[in-house]
Amino acid sequence: MNFFDEESVPPEWINSDFLKEVLEFNGELKGVSIDEYETAPAVGPSDHFASIMFRTKITYSTDEKKGEKCSVIIKAMPTVPGMKLDFVTKNDLDYFGTEIFMYSKVLGRCEEILKNAGYTDKLVAKILYYSEEPRKVLVFEDLKELGYAMPTRMLPNDEEAKIFFSKLAQYHAAVFKLESEGHENMKRRGTMFNAPYMMPFDGISALCEAVRTIPGYETIAEKLSQISQMKLFEKCKQTLNIPGSYNLLSHGDFHVRNMMFKNNKEGAVEQAVLVDFQMCNWGSPAYDLIDIAAVIPYSKREKLYKLYFDTFTDILVKSGFEGTLPTYELFQKEMKRYQHFDLQFLCISTIAMTLDTAKADPAEMMKLMFNKEIVLQVFKQPKYLAFVKELLPVLLEEGVLDEIIQSN
Repeated sequence: MNFFDEESVPPEWINSDFLKEVLEFNGELKGVSIDEYETAPAVGPSDHFASIMFRTKITYSTDEKKGEKCSVIIKAMPTVPGMKLDFVTKNDLDYFGTEIFMYSKVLGRCEEILKNAGYTDKLVAKILYYSEEPRKVLVFEDLKELGYAMPTRMLPNDEEAKIFFSKLAQYHAAVFKLESEGHENMKRRGTMFNAPYMMPFDGISALCEAVRTIPGYETIAEKLSQISQMKLFEKCKQTLNIPGSYNLLSHGDFHVRNMMFKNNKEGAVEQAVLVDFQMCNWGSPAYDLIDIAAVIPYSKREKLYKLYFDTFTDILVKSGFEGTLPTYELFQKEMKRYQHFDLQFLCISTIAMTLDTAKADPAEMMKLMFNKEIVLQVFKQPKYLAFVKELLPVLLEEGVLDEIIQSN
């Protein structure tokens, strides 16, 4: 079995005994017997990089009721040798320990804080079960059964973008208040930058080659030629691990595919919930913001940052936060300090989200990203270059490219 097969073949331990343990875990059900169940992959191949995920539809009975039905999402640590297992095990970050901590100790409290502030929309899926022994596994309610779905497109429209930034502000405000009240073990390390460098392609070199084809961007291309992917990665890592003007437990991997959405009757997105809390990191809120902003044209970002900040402070005030509120000037200082992440995410998130993968097999796409010629073609696609043309002149004018070149 290879690591792509592992995502499509349910493990033997997902059986009646395990499912009975899951349903009885929180004490709401007793005397459960599993009548029947069916397990299938919950996501597509390679959709979830640090875990394997399955959806199990269960028919069960208790002493009081017969033939009850439910659907659960089972998220487990990969076991087959390969990129997934290496990513999870070959560093000192405890991805599953962090996610278990978040769902068992933090996110429920966050929802209480938000509810008290008048923000009643769902924040995350309900956790039904978790365990670290004999295997690391979490089980959630199936959001699909509640009307939520994965995004149908990676680049949001204006209204969807507002929902993204508002939802992030809600999570940030709640976790910020929670830490201010003395909640323990919040200072965790995560994100891709505290893990071993595992980029499958040289994004900076590919970007530089693409920029050389744009008339009038010769100076920018020359600057990019002096920046290596590793140099940029290390610069980001250094910044990430320096405390900010104010800090909180960031999501650590906040992009479009780590949300699920519910539409209204007209088909427009009206609610979003956050998923995947394996990479949470204590530090500046700027990290999550620049991550999600990678799919937003630069000219539209400032209004969304202001929406985020206004929502963030509104929740703190309405929830009875007793500390000193961050100012917008302090917030802007953090965004400025993290500006070189704009270049990093341009080579990762923006390129990934502008790809039309609807007709492509994700496993094959992963393999293609190791082919230099294919990577260069991807970086020259018009949809991606539209982001490039808008962002890079700003990074040049504000000295960000020079700062990266001169960094040690």
